[in-house]
This record gives sequence, C-alpha cells and structure tokens, in this order.
Amino acid sequence: MVLTPVRNEAWILERFLSVTSRFADHIIVADQRSTDESRAICRRYPKVVLIDNPTDEFNERDRQLLLLRQARALVPPPRVLMALDADEILAANAVHTPSWQRMLAAPPGTIVCFERVDLYGTPDRCMRHEGLRPLAYVDDGVEHTPRDMHSTRVPIPDYAGRLMLDDIVVLHYASLRPSALAAKLRWYNVIENVRGTCPWVFKRRFRYAMHVDYTGAGRVEPCSVDWLRGWEDAGIDMRTVAQEQYYWYDFEVLRYLKQHGARKFWLDDIWHFDWEACRLHAKRRSIPDVPAVPVHAPPRALVVAMDALSTLHRVQRRLRHRLTGRSGPRFA
Repeated sequence: MVLTPVRNEAWILERFLSVTSRFADHIIVADQRSTDESRAICRRYPKVVLIDNPTDEFNERDRQLLLLRQARALVPPPRVLMALDADEILAANAVHTPSWQRMLAAPPGTIVCFERVDLYGTPDRCMRHEGLRPLAYVDDGVEHTPRDMHSTRVPIPDYAGRLMLDDIVVLHYASLRPSALAAKLRWYNVIENVRGTCPWVFKRRFRYAMHVDYTGAGRVEPCSVDWLRGWEDAGIDMRTVAQEQYYWYDFEVLRYLKQHGARKFWLDDIWHFDWEACRLHAKRRSIPDVPAVPVHAPPRALVVAMDALSTLHRVQRRLRHRLTGRSGPRFA
C-alpha cells in the first residue's frame, strides 16, 4: 500500500500513478486543495483512494497521520506501508529483486529502507548519497509521532528492526525542474522564518540555498538503464518534465510577504528572484491574497553582503566536515 500527499502535482502524477498501480494494491492520495488537474488524474486510476487534506497550512505531521489512519482503516493486517511523494518513482527493476520479496516476508514492526537517488540534469544521470531512507514500514499498528516539517514518513519505534535494501532505488524527479525546486525551497525558507523552527538565518540560508552548486551533497553518475527500461517498455513516459514560469510555491510566498511584510524576510535567501514580476503575474491571473502594492525588496548591498557571509559560512562548514570526517549535507 502506497501513501502519497499531493498538492498541485499534475506535472508528474500521471507517471507516478501509472508506475505505482503496477506494484501497489492500494494507493492512498491525500490531496491538499489542488487547483490543477491532480484530482481528475487520481480519479482515472482504480487503485487510488482519494481523500481530502482540507487545511491551507503546510503540516507534514497532520497529513502523515491522515494517510496512516486511512490506510489502517482500509486494509487489515498484514500490510506494508510505503510512503512516497508524487515525484518519487520506484525503479522498474525493484519488484524483480530478491530484496522485494524480503520486504514482503518481513515481520510486522520492520522499518524498510531504500536508496533514493536525485535525477540530475537528465533522466539518464543522477546524484547518489550515502545511506538509505526509511520509506516503508511493515505495519504493526504502532503510534506514529511525526514532526510538522522534515519528518520521517513512517513509524520509527525503538524496537523495530531495519531492513536495508540497497538494491531497490527510488527515483526523485524534483531536480529535473530546478526552477520549481528553487521555488519550493524559497517557500520552505519563508515558512521556517515565520514559524521560528530554524531561527538562525545562516542555517536557513544554507539549508535552502539553490543558487550554489549542491553536487557536494552526493556523487553524480549515470543512471542504470534498468531503472527506467521496464516502465518505458510498458509505454509509460518517464522522461518528459514540464517547466513553468511561476509555481504555486511562489504565490504562497507572496501571501507571506503580504501578511508579514517583506522586511521580515530581508536576510533570507529569497531575493535572487523577481518578486514584483511574479506579483504582477499573480494579479493578472486574479490569484487571491497577494500584495496589492509592489514588494519592498532589500537594498542590493544587503543582498550582496548576506551572500558573501553565507559563502563564508558554507566554506567553513565544509572544511569542518572534512576535518572531522563527517559527510556533507544531503540534498533535500
């Protein structure tokens, strides 16, 4: 059973559901007020159970608990819960590996970890990272205690065993839309500023920086042809990625700028973007709750100074990692 949160994912949802329908018994999709074709796409797939996530606020805790409750109500045990975002596609060779059968035979209370690779530049190249991610759980009904943001997606009880399946790969498509990914990370930055969950500005800037080369977070190499070939042989388009001028993340940031004032975010790494052009575009499209007056951007000298200080922070952090033997930050 696959559990997936969705908000305006029409760009990838057809691909995700076409693939996921081939290995999952049920796909539970929690849609958070999508304004694109996401809901219509979901209704075309018989295995999809579409539920509403009615909140306007970003909250990983609430949406994970919503999905988990629905999954447990829908299917009695034994059940394997796999938590995938819509831009994460299981590699085509995964279901044919011995590891897949090991997962299906694992006892309840087992955390299942896969490798997630970031497709990089093209679908034929990827960035790989050290370590595996807990993306599935052989469910035993334990309580899940997620966080509001950057939460582990499945239960992680202390007693649970871990099944490390390093021959099963999940393909992450986010970096194939770099402008959308940058918009999403600006949105995250603004949310953390408002909520106070990452109060040190340089930590926020380092966590969400998209104007720097982030390949230090992993190693870039060719993709295995087996990751896509089986799905493409089944007639699924695995390569087309639509780009847009602006994304819904941008309009959410504009709402924060209207609500809190632009000055609150002057030190954040969101100003290598023309917010005034975005605001005018939103006004022409009658998008609600965006600023009625021009966005008051910080002085150029302040942007340059913060960029320089952020670069110094990034360099000393990486030097410290090398001296201590710690790995660099993972690409989110």
